[in-house]
Amino acid sequence: MQNTTVRKNHLSELFALDLRSLGLFRIGIALILLYDLLLRSSELSFFYTDQGATPREVLWHSPFPMGVVWWISPHMLSGSFAWQAFLFILSALAGIALLLGYRTLWAVAISWFLLMGSHARQPMILQGNDVLLRCALFWSFFVPLGARFSLDSLSKNAPTYKSNRILSWGTAAIILQLCILYFNAAIPKVSYEWRGDFNALYYVISMDYFTKPFGYWILQYPAILVLLTKATLLLEVSIPFLLLMPLGNAYLRLIAFATMVGFHLGIYMCMDVGLFSFMCIAYWLVFLPSLFWDKVATFIPWKFLGSGTEDTSPEVLATPGPRLLIPLLLKFVMVMNYQRYLNPPMVSDEASVMDTVGRITGLDQYWAMFSPGVLKEGLKIWAEGTKADGSKVNLFNPTHDNRLSDRRMVWTKEDSYARKRFLIWGLYEFPRDPFSRAFLKMMLEEWNKTHNAEEQIISAQIISLKTQTSPPYETLDSPTINEKILMNYIPQPKDQAAIRSAGT
Repeated sequence: MQNTTVRKNHLSELFALDLRSLGLFRIGIALILLYDLLLRSSELSFFYTDQGATPREVLWHSPFPMGVVWWISPHMLSGSFAWQAFLFILSALAGIALLLGYRTLWAVAISWFLLMGSHARQPMILQGNDVLLRCALFWSFFVPLGARFSLDSLSKNAPTYKSNRILSWGTAAIILQLCILYFNAAIPKVSYEWRGDFNALYYVISMDYFTKPFGYWILQYPAILVLLTKATLLLEVSIPFLLLMPLGNAYLRLIAFATMVGFHLGIYMCMDVGLFSFMCIAYWLVFLPSLFWDKVATFIPWKFLGSGTEDTSPEVLATPGPRLLIPLLLKFVMVMNYQRYLNPPMVSDEASVMDTVGRITGLDQYWAMFSPGVLKEGLKIWAEGTKADGSKVNLFNPTHDNRLSDRRMVWTKEDSYARKRFLIWGLYEFPRDPFSRAFLKMMLEEWNKTHNAEEQIISAQIISLKTQTSPPYETLDSPTINEKILMNYIPQPKDQAAIRSAGT
């Protein structure tokens, strides 16, 4: 990367980042990437092969409204277990290289491309952490992630920097991406529960589907949840402005960092949101100001931290690639989020030109969870089989009857890898018949292969059960219970014959 000049003014300092923070950011997202690979590899056959829940044929004929286009995915070249395992091993090697800072730019490129491929292969299980991770990897192309805490920095040919602080369009993009996340999470929260009585988090945690034990405990204190609802709105609206304040920016970033780490740990304690909380914390590492490293340097040898000159002014770096590429992409992301707000992606399958660009770059994003309103019902969603005598069986947990139990879902023992749960949530939130049918077909066939003739099921269903939530400080004598079949799969005669022959 070509170094240009050193410049200092209030505006430029808003978008400057410390090279050491970028190195820590690289380590954080690499750890998230590797841990996510480990989790997904435990269900490689279930999610990524043609014998699993989503055969490639479903994606060829039924494009998903969000994610990545399938035709750029190497994971779509074969539906075999061996091919998917090879790609996962390659992803792990790239992730390790990213962690160590070895050939960092290539490690970023390979990690981003293979992550995109896995997202395109299985869009039904994507969560906020997946979207933020691929955005972080994309913007990382434009900053020197390997300048500190890396093997690259030990090379004789490593570039030198006049300052530990750098400024470029790449650093601006990384900063603005997080601002866009929080701002677009706050804007759609317009319902009365969010901005009227402030009971939104009470109803969110009462949904049960994502709730952890600590979440159930805090439900006993609706007044605290009112304060937390107000705090959530305040943080999501104010954080973008705090990060872009021209005065006292280093101290504000330290305060924002500590606050948002606590905020995301609180979410993690109350709800199962996958790796989203930890991905956000890893992203926040990039905002640690030089002030932080100056304090750390009093305890750790300066050489380890990456020496620079005495100059504390941000060094302006030339942006690789076309000069206007990043400004145009940032404008694109802002406009796309605005359009998502007006027209949520679950409304239509048709992709506009803007959608296609977002899916090719991996910048496709939508942050309006639990917006504009919240569900005022406890929610259960599960896969169920029906036997010839009409009796029902829970296909994920045969010993558990969701109709007779309390509102809470039972997942931990049967679903050590939570993405199975998010798969069913995706089938509920984005109702797509081909995806649901393929999932139920696989579940029915797997059940019948492993059970005797008396236990065979003749159809499979996805069931949702909603139980009315009582308002805070109230108890409903007869809460409304609404059970609905989201999808019913009955094998055709030729499918039944194939299932019987496979079972024998």
